[in-house]
Amino acid sequence: MSIFNYYRKFIEKSRSFYTKHLSGKKIDILLFAAAVVVLSFIIVNRACRTKTFDMSKRIEITISPQCKDFFGSDTVDALIREFETHNPDLRIQETSRENADIIFFDDSELGSLINNPALASLAPYIHIEAQPEQWASRWALPLVSFMDLFVYNIDILQAADCDRPPKTRAEFLATARAVAKSNSAAPDQEPVFAFALGLSSADPLALRRNLYPWIWASGGDIPVIDTSDEKPSLSKIITDAIAFFGQLNSEGLLAPDTFEKTAAQRLEEFAQGKIAMITASARDIAFLRRNARGITFGITAMPAAAPGKNRLGLSGIYAGISSDCALPDEAWIFLVFIAGKSHTLAEAASAVPGSYPNVFSGDYIEKDPLYSKARDIFEAADIIDYRPGQPSEEEINRIIREKFAEAFK
Repeated sequence: MSIFNYYRKFIEKSRSFYTKHLSGKKIDILLFAAAVVVLSFIIVNRACRTKTFDMSKRIEITISPQCKDFFGSDTVDALIREFETHNPDLRIQETSRENADIIFFDDSELGSLINNPALASLAPYIHIEAQPEQWASRWALPLVSFMDLFVYNIDILQAADCDRPPKTRAEFLATARAVAKSNSAAPDQEPVFAFALGLSSADPLALRRNLYPWIWASGGDIPVIDTSDEKPSLSKIITDAIAFFGQLNSEGLLAPDTFEKTAAQRLEEFAQGKIAMITASARDIAFLRRNARGITFGITAMPAAAPGKNRLGLSGIYAGISSDCALPDEAWIFLVFIAGKSHTLAEAASAVPGSYPNVFSGDYIEKDPLYSKARDIFEAADIIDYRPGQPSEEEINRIIREKFAEAFK
């Protein structure tokens, strides 16, 4: 018999006994009441001890702090509460990156985490060993996606008599020259550069941010190594792009310190009004809105080598199970849950397109003109199949950097 049934029957028997034998006797009423109070105390005390015992047996799963860095404390805490409500035997705690069971990261870290190796294979859970096109998903689940963009300073372009952003590489060159000419006509003002590259070797996203979008927009793909010769070489599309940037540099159209600055530093310079045009990500829109005070900027598709349908790539934020995780099955339960909340995470990060390939347009996109414009660019483009972090990418980037150094001599 449960303690609650026992309590119910005890009350019924006591009430019957009181009605039949003890009616009108105050002392017995007090004794009856006292018995009820004592029994209630026993019930509550037992329930509390049972709850404490259950809490002590909960399994703790730890997550890296980057989760809240990416999506905000309020969003993550709310999702954790929801998860723990449906999984009372599991408890989610934040800890250091080195000790976390589940690691949150973006494209810039995927290759190093896999090669270290710091991530456990997810193949036992999702069975994709025979599907090489899902290479990255063997190690992590994508949470949200951001599209590549071309960002421009509207005021600088208008001062250079350019009424719209460039759509092709030829138009881009003409716009860059117009900006340079306009700037030279105002020597008393702080110099403004038409474009900037941030190719610092310290920036793991340098080539992904600065070069790859130009390759994709012009019809090329990554990897781009041509192995038809005995010595590996780059495809013509990428060598043409490098030569194009070399031309911009020789004409003085690029901001200085190409190989010293990172993409983040270039974005900061754009926010300060020092650069007219820059390659960026939809992820950077929020940064520019916070920091680009006093300037008006717009977004558009990447300039292509020739007119035609745009092609663009996506970058993302991922979560994977640490290779040191002692409870991978339990960690997998939370990993699946958090990946299933991609729409919530996308809204918290103002991600465009958000989730991919299952694209869902959230209210934050529909209600905001800039994010709505980004979504229109996305829907009008072909999305390239880029799998970040593959071992071959390191060799590709090494060769690309050598060609850049030659073009900038």
